[in-house]
Order: sequence, then structure tokens, then C-alpha cells
Amino acid sequence: MPKAVLQVLGNPKYYKSVKYVIDSRAYENKILAFAVKEWLKDAEVVFLVPESLVTLIESDLNKAVELFRDMNEFKDRIMELLGRSDVDIMIIPSVGVYSGNYTVKFEGSIENTIVYVFTELVKRGFDEIYADVSTGQNVYMTAMLEALRRYVTYRKLRRILQGEEGASLKLLYTPPVLKERLEYNVEIYDFEVNAFFSLPTLDTSAFCVNVDDRKMLNKKYGKFVKGELSKAVKLLRMSFNAILHNAPLAFYHDEILNFSIDVDGIERKLLEIFDDIDESRSIEVRDGCAEVRRIVLDSHNVINTFFATSLLSSIVEFWRSNVFGCKAELNGVVETFGRIYGNLGLSVNKRFLERDAESIKERCKELKEGEEKLLIDLYAIHGALRGSSDRKRNFFAHSGFLREITKVKKENCEVLLSYDFDAMKRLSIDIEKWLLSP
Repeated sequence: MPKAVLQVLGNPKYYKSVKYVIDSRAYENKILAFAVKEWLKDAEVVFLVPESLVTLIESDLNKAVELFRDMNEFKDRIMELLGRSDVDIMIIPSVGVYSGNYTVKFEGSIENTIVYVFTELVKRGFDEIYADVSTGQNVYMTAMLEALRRYVTYRKLRRILQGEEGASLKLLYTPPVLKERLEYNVEIYDFEVNAFFSLPTLDTSAFCVNVDDRKMLNKKYGKFVKGELSKAVKLLRMSFNAILHNAPLAFYHDEILNFSIDVDGIERKLLEIFDDIDESRSIEVRDGCAEVRRIVLDSHNVINTFFATSLLSSIVEFWRSNVFGCKAELNGVVETFGRIYGNLGLSVNKRFLERDAESIKERCKELKEGEEKLLIDLYAIHGALRGSSDRKRNFFAHSGFLREITKVKKENCEVLLSYDFDAMKRLSIDIEKWLLSP
């Protein structure tokens, strides 16, 4: 379980050595993150370093520009000032104008900072995070907290069908450090983040705000976005709706829900794209002022895309562990999806599925071993209507077991279910369209 302590770093020269008290024990250090690391014993320290910090650690404009252009050198400089190399330095996008011996103007948005911190956290994959919210400029601390909130949501969505937590976040508070060698109590609070089984709203053609920038990105990444990513979003919508609207049998047919998709590969490509976008920033020097420009990102669309891949990952894992290679045996379907409905708080779905399963079992008592029939034929024997006046409505009203297209077969005293694709074609029924738009 990887642990991390996150802190927005200011000028390392100005931190004072004090005693941080955690669990009634004092840890002497200049920086809270190191004291917490000593307390936890097995955590990694991650410093979020705003690019603007360069104006405080480098007095020469040309050398400052060199640091902007070589982030590894920038990181080495920070570690040199800290006097430690056992840290993870995350150089984050700055916003605003900063002046000292020279001026640096950052043209972009705090949205970029949120996206950058979020994607870097996705790469690192921490399970337990402690975040210091007592130090650092408010704008960057707020961006860190927002990125962390969304990261924990992302991690929870990744295990939501499995009923697991995913990741946790704790906030660290200390009073302002004013004098050396004083003791400061560290308060630690759980930061609750809830993730719900809902379909993320997103527009994969609008990762950035400016229309011209969108056109440029579409030209560069359009093949991936319109191909693999679009396919993943479509699969998510269909499989999500199959769960939400209680149509479990669709999971047993590759012709309807084909889960032969590399979700992790899609996420890696997304991370590459946003790394590429950040690295495309321009740096210009004129009249003693450096200007750093970035394409302004839309954090809602960017991060909701990761929410989508995360939720899809959970669904695919559920399919691989519970459905792949299995026959759609009626009792097994009820047990498997009843458990998932319980994890997701969809108790009504479970009741309707159990109701429809009992009705089918009752009709199947007259089936002989090895015999297979459409449900509509079994119900007709008992005088039921032979067809549905509104097939789409009845499909979702009866757990996806539409009588005109659902076959039942008795095998080893079990009831096996399947869809009749010939009947679908004959009746012009398209389950994919129904699942895309219930």
C-alpha cells in the first residue's frame, strides 16, 4: 500500500527547525512532510513546487529560463537546497506574475495546475495520502486539494463494483510556525470523498478551452480520440446502462458488450497526451521579462475522461472475474448481479431480477432436459400475450429478458439463458441502441 506525504513547497531557505508533535511524540525538522515521513516510517515525500519558485532561488533571468526548460535541473536544484535526495519533486504549473530581480509572467490557468497534479498522482498510484494544507500559497494549496479530491474519486471508481475503497486522503494541520525550537501539534483529519455509480459527463473533443487549440489537438490526437477512446466511452455507456437499468444478460454476449479492450493502455495514452500538451508550453524572453504560455485545459472534461476509464476498468474487471467463460445460468446470473447491485446500492434492481427469475423458473418446469425454447413460447402455453406492444420498455421492465428474443434451455437441471440474434434481426431489435439510450 504505497503511502505519500504531499506538501506545497515554498523557498527552502526560509523554513525553520521546529518540533512537530504527532501522537504525543516530537519530531524535529524544518519541514512538516519530513516529520510525518519519520512518523509513518514507510511513506514517500512529494513536494509540489510551483514554477514561480524559480524567482526566489535564481537571481539571473537567463539561468531561470534554463531551469524552466530543463525540469530535471530544476528538480536537482530544489533537492540541493533541501539537502536531501530521498524526495519526489513535482514541478507544477504556476499562474500570475512574479517579480524580483526580474519578472516572470505565467499565462495559463489554475485548471492546468489541477490537471497536472491529478495526472501525476495517477502515474504514481498512491493508496494512502497525507496532505499538508497549512503551508504554501493559497492558490496552489487549493489546486492540490482539488486534484487530490478528484484523484481519490478516480481511485474509488476504479474499484466501485468490487465494493472496495480504492484510496484514502488525510489532511495535516499545524498552527503558523513563527519561532524556532517551539513545539507544534499536528492535527490529522480524514478527508471524506464519495464516489457514486454515475456516468461521467464529458466531451472528448473539448480537452482545452480555446477553439483553435481544440482544432490543433484534434489534428494531432484525433485518430486516438475518435478511435480507441470513443470506443471505450461507448462501451462504458452501454455496460453502465446494462447495470443501472438491470439488463445482465447483455454481459454474456460479446456481440453486444465486447470487453476485449485495453483500458490501461488507453489511460497510458491519455497521460502521454497531457504530458505532451504541458511540454508544449512556450517560453519567451523580452525586455527583462520571461513569459510562459500554456494551452488552457478544461479540467472537467480532462478528469472526467479519467473517471470514465476508471469506471470502465471496474466494469471490465467485474466481467473478467465473474462472467467471462461462464454460461448464463439463471441462478448464477441472479447471484452474480445481485451481489453487484448490493455493492452499488441498486437494491430495486436486485428485487426485480429475482422476481423475473422466479417467473422464468416457473415457466421452465415443463421444459425437458436439453430442450430449448423462446420465453414467448413458454408464456404462450399459459395463455400469456404473444408479443410486446413496447418492446424497449418491456426489455428494461423485465431485467432484459424480453420474451421475443430470450431463449431458455434446460441443461443438467439448470436453466441457461441466451439471446436469439436471428429473432432480433427478424424483429429489427437492436439492444446496443437501447443500451446507448435507455
